[in-house]
Amino acid sequence: MSSKIHSKIRQSKQTQWLWIIAATVVVVLFSGYQFYTKGVPFLAEEISASLPKQIYQVIDEGSLDELDNSEFSESNLSEIKQQEIRALFVSLLGADTHAERDFKLEFRQWKDRPNAMALTNGTIVITDSMVKLATTQPELSAVLLHEIGHVEHNHVMESLVSSSIVFVSLSVVLGDISALSDIMMQGAILGINQSYSQQAELEADRYAHQALTKLYGNGSAMVTIFEKLASETDEPHSWLSSHPSFEQRIEKIKQSP
Repeated sequence: MSSKIHSKIRQSKQTQWLWIIAATVVVVLFSGYQFYTKGVPFLAEEISASLPKQIYQVIDEGSLDELDNSEFSESNLSEIKQQEIRALFVSLLGADTHAERDFKLEFRQWKDRPNAMALTNGTIVITDSMVKLATTQPELSAVLLHEIGHVEHNHVMESLVSSSIVFVSLSVVLGDISALSDIMMQGAILGINQSYSQQAELEADRYAHQALTKLYGNGSAMVTIFEKLASETDEPHSWLSSHPSFEQRIEKIKQSP
């Protein structure tokens, strides 16, 4: 009788421990999810806003140098064409554009892909293929304004800081802190696998659409360049390649006032 009682007690304790372990796992997973979805974006925004301009400059220049060494090749656009697009770019920078950023436009080739990207301190890179795809001035303006919007909302640095927070957290948890010194520069090569959050992409879309409407009376160029990009390629590294899809963005733009 006594052995049966002891056996039941042991089983009861084992069951209690299983429930405790299961509950702990759920709490840890839920806490990790909340930290990733809410804590990381908040921290990234706060940290990014407090960083000195010199950090933006160093990461911007280092990113472009690394991309030039590993991915990009020299543009084949004529000097006249580059000057023409740079003049358009300067005209798109309004008086209220972020004063702390050193906006400049660079031309490169990248595996014949239509692409454009923004770096942390306002350097915007556009590929020859994107220039060829955007056959009208409003379409080219839409591309440039979208990237200016990413800089204006500080999406580039916030994305970098978010990645760094996650990498640092994992390194600390896993006990591997030997590579922490390389994290910032590894994450800074945003042009390769750049993927903003859905909110960030829609913010940049809205910025470009509103600016286009002021300039040209409507934002239809956003729709036409999206349609061209959607039919041109579905590769994961093409311009604006993150959620939502081109089709969703087009629908959002059409619904905009």
